Amino acid sequence: MSCKQCWKELQGMDIEGKGPRVVTTRPFACGEVICDYHGRLISREEGLEIYQNSEGEAGHSFFFTDKNGQLMCLDAHEEHCECHPNKTTFGRQMKHSAKWGNLSPRLYSVEDEPVILFMTTRSIQRGEEIQYDYGDNKRAYAGDGLDLMPS
Repeated sequence: MSCKQCWKELQGMDIEGKGPRVVTTRPFACGEVICDYHGRLISREEGLEIYQNSEGEAGHSFFFTDKNGQLMCLDAHEEHCECHPNKTTFGRQMKHSAKWGNLSPRLYSVEDEPVILFMTTRSIQRGEEIQYDYGDNKRAYAGDGLDLMPS
């Protein structure tokens, strides 16, 4: 996947009693793109194997169905990727909240490769934590792929 992302309006922060979180450094309007989920593109089967064999953190796997109906996974288990060797990407750091989520993932295609972008579902204030519903309680999670709204 080509790496053209640069999400300057976000920062990692350790929040007392909650641990590491991602917060905004400026306000965002409803419907704005806030960041992507960046990782190694692999098959669903590879993703399930990594997910099932993970010790400790079982997160960092984003399962979805691509525009051709292929079951895929973005694997972000490695903190640093080849194209960003000196930084952790924000998508892998975002936390889950089914109740308080303020982002929604959307499937796009860039240079014929799938890209998961997160759009705000409401206005977000400066300094607010960003989070989304991982979908792990949904039937589609790690099964038929997350039901994303393709663009």
